[in-house]
Amino acid sequence: MNQYINKFIPIAEFLGEVLGSNTEIIIHDLTNYNRSIVYIVNGELSGRNIGDPITDLVLEFIATESKGNKNFISNYNSKTIEGRLLYSSTFFIRNDVNKIVGALCLNSDYHEVKKSISFLTSLLPNYVDDKTLSLNNIKENLNSNPQELTLNKIDAIINEFNIIPNRMTTEEKTDVIKALSDCGVFNIRGSVQEVATKLQMSEPSIYRYIKKIKN
Repeated sequence: MNQYINKFIPIAEFLGEVLGSNTEIIIHDLTNYNRSIVYIVNGELSGRNIGDPITDLVLEFIATESKGNKNFISNYNSKTIEGRLLYSSTFFIRNDVNKIVGALCLNSDYHEVKKSISFLTSLLPNYVDDKTLSLNNIKENLNSNPQELTLNKIDAIINEFNIIPNRMTTEEKTDVIKALSDCGVFNIRGSVQEVATKLQMSEPSIYRYIKKIKN
C-alpha cells in the first residue's frame, strides 16, 4: 500500500465511527484494479471484502478524467449485487503529480429511513414524492466479482450503439471498442476475451482494433 493511501486510513476509521453502521467506507488502491480494495468498514452493506476489484464508475472516471483537477464526485446512486440502492460519494486520492492513485468511497444505506418516511407520508394523502429512485439513476454497480463488473460495463456500452454485433460494420466495431477503451475496460484482466465473445470476434482481432485506436 503506498504512502498516499496510508494517510486516508485514519480518516476512514474516523468516518466509520461518525457515520455509523449504515454507511460503508472503502479505500481503493488503484495500482491493482483487480484487487483494489485495501480497507473497508461495514462491508456487509455491499457484500464486498478486502481484495475485491474496482467498480465500473471509478474505472470510468480514471480513464476519462484522471488528467483533470476534479477531487470528488458526490451524491450519486449505486446498486449492490442484490439490487439494493445506496447513496454514494467518492473522493479521489492523487499523488504529487496529480495522478489518481486511490479512492475513498462512502456508500450509505437509507432503507430503514425511507421506510420511516414512507410511513409518515402515508398519513399525508396529497403527498407526491418527485424524487423516487429508479434503476435509470444508477451510476455505479457495487460488485465483488471482476468478471461481472466487466460484463456489465461491456453490455452497457454495446447496448448504447443499438446494433446487433454480427451486423456491425468495421467502423461500428471500431467505435464500440474505442468506447470500451476510453472507459478503461481493457485494464481489467480477462476483458479482451469477454469483448471478443460479445462482439463475435476473435481475441487477436480485438487486439488489432485496440492497437489501431491507440495509433
